[in-house]
Amino acid sequence: MTVQESLQALGQWEIGLLPTIPREKLDALQYFGHIAIIRGRVDPLLYGDNLLRTARYVGVLRGNSLADDARTKIPNDNVKISGVGMAMWLGDEDDKGSIYENAVVAASATFADTIRMLLPAGGAVTEGTLYPVTGQYSGTHQWQSPRAAIQYVCQTMSTTSAPVTWRVNGDGTLDAGPESSLFVTTPTCTVVAVGSGDDMAMRGVPGSLDLTSDVEDYTTRVVLLAEGEGTSIATGSADITPATSYKDIHGNTIKLTRLVSESDTASANAAVRAQLALSQYVAPKQDLRLNIQDYDVEGSFALGDYIYAYDPDKQLYNPNVEIVFRGQRLNPIKLQVTEISWGVTADYTVAYRGADGTWIDLTDHIETSEAGTYVTVGGFDRALSSTGEVLGSRPNSDTSTPGQPTFVTPFTGAAYLDSRGFTRARVVLSWNAPNNTDGSSVLDGDHYELRYAVDTDMIYPATWAAVSQVRWQDLQVWSQPFAAPTGQWQTMVVNWDTTHAQLQDLSPGVGYDIQIRGVDKTGNTGAWSSTTTFVASADNLPPSTPAAPTVAGSRIAVQITHQLGKSSGGTFNLESDLDHLEVHVSYEPTFTPDTTTLQGKVAATAGMIQAQIPVVYTVQVEETSARYVRVVAVDKTGNKSGPSDAATATALLIDDAHISDLTVSKVTAGQITASWVMAGEIKTADTGARARMSASGYELYNTAGVRTLFADATTGNVNIVGQLVSGTSGKRLEINPTGTFLPEMRFYPNTGTDYAFINGVTFGNDVSIGVQSSPFDDSGTTCASRLYLTASTARLEAIVLAGEARRGGYLWTAPGGLYGGFNRGGVEGGHLYADASIAIFGYDDGTDRNYFQYTSGTTRHIGRWRNYIAADSNEGIFTGTVTFTAVTAAVLSYGPTMDTSMVPIVTPRASNFGTATPTVWGVSASTTTGFTVSWNNNQSMNMNFWCYRV
Repeated sequence: MTVQESLQALGQWEIGLLPTIPREKLDALQYFGHIAIIRGRVDPLLYGDNLLRTARYVGVLRGNSLADDARTKIPNDNVKISGVGMAMWLGDEDDKGSIYENAVVAASATFADTIRMLLPAGGAVTEGTLYPVTGQYSGTHQWQSPRAAIQYVCQTMSTTSAPVTWRVNGDGTLDAGPESSLFVTTPTCTVVAVGSGDDMAMRGVPGSLDLTSDVEDYTTRVVLLAEGEGTSIATGSADITPATSYKDIHGNTIKLTRLVSESDTASANAAVRAQLALSQYVAPKQDLRLNIQDYDVEGSFALGDYIYAYDPDKQLYNPNVEIVFRGQRLNPIKLQVTEISWGVTADYTVAYRGADGTWIDLTDHIETSEAGTYVTVGGFDRALSSTGEVLGSRPNSDTSTPGQPTFVTPFTGAAYLDSRGFTRARVVLSWNAPNNTDGSSVLDGDHYELRYAVDTDMIYPATWAAVSQVRWQDLQVWSQPFAAPTGQWQTMVVNWDTTHAQLQDLSPGVGYDIQIRGVDKTGNTGAWSSTTTFVASADNLPPSTPAAPTVAGSRIAVQITHQLGKSSGGTFNLESDLDHLEVHVSYEPTFTPDTTTLQGKVAATAGMIQAQIPVVYTVQVEETSARYVRVVAVDKTGNKSGPSDAATATALLIDDAHISDLTVSKVTAGQITASWVMAGEIKTADTGARARMSASGYELYNTAGVRTLFADATTGNVNIVGQLVSGTSGKRLEINPTGTFLPEMRFYPNTGTDYAFINGVTFGNDVSIGVQSSPFDDSGTTCASRLYLTASTARLEAIVLAGEARRGGYLWTAPGGLYGGFNRGGVEGGHLYADASIAIFGYDDGTDRNYFQYTSGTTRHIGRWRNYIAADSNEGIFTGTVTFTAVTAAVLSYGPTMDTSMVPIVTPRASNFGTATPTVWGVSASTTTGFTVSWNNNQSMNMNFWCYRV
C-alpha cells in the first residue's frame, strides 16, 4: 500500500484490501469518498471529522479493482481501491472541475481577495488561511479550472525572494500565501549518504541520492505572446542575468530564445510572466531522487518543506552554504521537497469517510507495507512544466459582421394532432440570406438564430360557435374577449446552408412574434431583424365520427349512453380536444342532424376519455313511436364531426314518476339515492382511476391502476400509498411528506413554516432513526437539536443546519464506549470518554490538553496545575514557586481569603547552597490568607510549594 504525494499536483494512492473485509464495509466504499491515513491507532467514530486536519494524508477515492488471485481459491482476494489527493477538487489531470464558464475579473485586487474570487463554485474547496502577499493582481479567468487559475495567480505574484504557493488541506480548505508561511523554508533535516543521526537543531536522514541533469530546456531569453491577435499581440520578454557562460563552436555566447504563448495573459502582466517562464530554464535541469529505505520521514519534513542534501561524491554540495552537523562542517545544497512516495505500515490508522459524513475503520482490513520513502526534490518531471499553448502565428481578427436576414412572407402552416390527441400548429419559415454589414458576401457564415414568442398585442378572432361554449365570466376585457397567453422568447438554431425552418408545437390560432439574426464562424453576431408577426393555423380539424350510441327508451324519455369511441372501432379513443357531444333525435333512421333535431349537449372531455367514464344523457321525449338517435362530436374550437350511425330506442327505461314498483333488475344507469340498494360491489370504473367498495373493504386506485388506499373490512387494517396530513395549516402532523427519507413524520407548530421531524434512513439491511427539532437562531447561525440513532451508535447534539457541524455540547454512545463534549465552530472544548477499561474527563482543543484518565486501579493526570497567583477562594489545589534573596523567612499570600484552611507543602531549591546550607527550615505559620516559610540562615533560594485546601 503506497501513497505518492505531489506538490501542487494530484499525486496518487492505492490500498490493497484483505479478502476478509466484511461485505457491508466493502459495499460502503463509494466513489468520491475520502480515505484518511493517521499516525497511531485511533477510533475514527470517536474523533470523526477532526481526523481530516490531523491525518498525515487525505485522498479522494476514484477507482476500485475487484478480482481474484488465480493462485488461490479464495474469492475476492485481490481487492484494491485507489485515488488521488485533495488537489483534485480544484481540477483533475484533465482540467475538469468547477470551470469558470462566466469570466472572473480581478481589477487591482489583493492576493487574498483574488484567491477568494477563484475558489470553486459549490464549495468543493473552501477558504482556509490566506496569508498577505505584497502587490495587487489584475486579470481575467474564463474556461479554466480553479487549480490552473490559482496556480497562475501564485506564479504571477511570486518574487525571487518571496515565492507564493498554495495547498489543499485534508478538510477541503485552501491555504495560500508566501512559501515561508506554508512550509519550512529553513531546513531542519538533511539527507546524507553516511553518518545519519540527530544533532541539536538538525536531523540527519540516511539514504541514497541519485542525481541526473541536462540542458535540453536551457534558455537565455523568453519572448511571451500575451493577449491580442494579428498585429495587436501584446508581448513581454526577459533575458538571463548574468549573461550565460556557454559558448558555441565559434566561441560566441550562445543564444537560445524560447517563445511562450499565453493568450489569456493581460498586457500588464506580460513582462512578469516572461520572467517567470525564463526562471524555469536558466539552469541545467536536475532530477534528484532520494531513496530512504527503512525510514519514515513523518516528523522530519513534509511535502513542500526545504531540506539539505549532501553527497560530495555526486557533486551534491554548495560551498556558499555551511552547516555544522554532529561536529562536522558540511556544505549541502538546499532543495524543496516536491514529491514523496511512502508506504503505509501497521503503525497507521486507515479510515474511510462517506459523502454523508459517516466514518468506517479499515485498519484491520488492509495490506500494510514496509517502512521506506522515495523523495523527489528540486523540481518536477519535465512533463509537468509545459506552458500549455501551442506556438504559431495568430490570424488577424475577423471584423466582418453579418447583416440582417429578411423573412419571406407569408409563411405556410397547417394544424395537426399530436401524440396525445390535441390539436397543434406548425409553420414553415423562409428568409433571404444577408450580406455583411459592409456589403461584402458572407463567406464564413456559421448559423442563424431564430427567436419567437407569443404576440400579446393582437386581438384574437373567435367564431360564434367557439364563443357559445365559453361562460361569460371566463371572457377577458370587452375589446379582447380572448387574451393571449404570455411567454418568454424561445430560441432555435439553424445551419447557415439553409434558409428554411419549421416551428412545431404552436398553439392554433395564436399570434407569434419572430426575429432572426446571423452568426459567423468567428462568433461575430449580427443584429436581430425587425419583428415579424404571424398567426398559427387555426384548429380546422374536426373530431372523428363517433360510434353509434346505446339508447334505452320509454314513453316519456330516451337515455343515451356513449363510450366515446370512434365509428371505426374501439372505445374511449376520440381526440383529446373533445369538448361535448350533440344529441340529435328524429323519427327517420337516415335523418340529417340540424338545429331542429338537436335535443341537447352533454360534456365529453379528455378527462372522461382518460378515466374511461361513459357519457350518459337523458332526453325528455313524450312520444311512444320509434325514435332514432345520432350524436355529433364537437371539439373545443367548435369543429364538428360527421354524425354517427343512428341507434333506435327500445322501451327499457321509465323514470320513477311512472313506476309503481321497482326491482333491481330494472335499474341500469343513472343516479341511485334509495336506501334499499344491495350489491356485491360498487365501483366507479373497471380500470384506471376509480373507487371500489365490496365485502372485503374500501379501495382507491390511481390512473396507473395502482391501489393507493385499502381499508380491510375483516381486520380493520388500512394501507395508504401517499401523504397523510392531519390539517392544511397551523399545528398538524404530516407523514411521508417527501420521497427523500422513508418514512418521515413532520410536526408543525401553531404558526409559521418551521417543523420538527422524525425520519428513517436505510443503509443496506439497517435503518437509522433521526429526531430533529425545528430550526432556531444561535447568534446569527441557524441550528437545530438532533437525536440520531444508528444500528450501532446514538448521538445527541445541536447542529448547524448548513453542513451539520456540531454546535455546543454533544453526546455519542456505542456498545464499545461513550463520548461527550463541547464543539463550536469546529473547535473542541471539554470532553468525557468512557468504555470498559478507561474513563477520561477534561479539556482538549487539539492544542492544549488537561484531563484526568481513570483505569482499573490507577489515576492519571495530563496537563498542569493552576498557578497560585490566579487562585480562587474555593480552589482545592494549586502550585507555584517564589525566589527569595538573602532572607531567613518569607511570607507568601494567596491573594484572596480561602474558604477554609490550607495545607502547604514546601521544598527549597538553590543553584549553590555553599556553606550556608540550611539545617532547619519549614512552614512556621499558615492561615486562610497565606503562610510563612523560615530557615536558619539568609541563603538566597527558590521555594516550591503545593497547597491543599481541607
